[in-house]
Amino acid sequence: MGNMKGAQRHFARVASVYDRFRNTDPDVVESIITHLPQNRHPLDVADVGCGTGRYSDLIAARLNGYLRLLCCDYSGAMLSQCHDRMGEDYPTKPFRFCRLRADHMPFRNGSLDGVVTFNAIHHFQLDQFIAESARILRPGGLLAIYTRTPEQNMRTVWGQHFPGFAARETRLCPRVRLQDAITRLAALHLEDVREITHRRTESRESLLERARNFHYSTFALYPPDEFAQAIDVFAERLKSLGNGTIEHSAENTLILARRTDSRELSTDITP
Repeated sequence: MGNMKGAQRHFARVASVYDRFRNTDPDVVESIITHLPQNRHPLDVADVGCGTGRYSDLIAARLNGYLRLLCCDYSGAMLSQCHDRMGEDYPTKPFRFCRLRADHMPFRNGSLDGVVTFNAIHHFQLDQFIAESARILRPGGLLAIYTRTPEQNMRTVWGQHFPGFAARETRLCPRVRLQDAITRLAALHLEDVREITHRRTESRESLLERARNFHYSTFALYPPDEFAQAIDVFAERLKSLGNGTIEHSAENTLILARRTDSRELSTDITP
């Protein structure tokens, strides 16, 4: 992919099937919610890189009646899917749907209680996104980043068995890089860093279907002929993992940071 136009094409292609082939980890939402400010009602939260709204939906269900949620993505196709999802279950619709770039968010200084992002930060300009998040957070507001590191990526079933997967995925940031992007800003305090492991069990065919349907955007980095060859090799390698279901692990990192003061970081940006 390598650029915004490539990302746009990829997400337009997968938007309609994205929910079927991506994993969602509800437990991480609860971890984040317990760290959101407790003294405000309703909470103003932006889910940046929301995609089809898998995590937006979980946040809304958990904080129903206590939340104003901004569902934010650069892909119009993904945001449209998010709009359809959220419109079905929440008649009062305490949402706004914002098409934006993560490094230039059209929200006023100190206007939000939380900025969250789930498995999307590798599509952002990291330092600009962190600075923008600090700018738009109120004092005491929470920045939550859920992602995987290159090391964690290498240990997945994909990194171990799909040809070239770990080598092609150069967008992921090491944990120390993520932490440094936060700690270099005086307006943010690094509150917690957790490594989370999820055990998964699924069939060989399920794993192959995830790959064929671009379970990770990494798969879009392959030229079509190389991708087809890699699928064939992956299918053969999966046979060595067992005849029935395959047990594997997915590791992620959750980073929580807090806005520490009310000093403005830049001028207001208005819609």
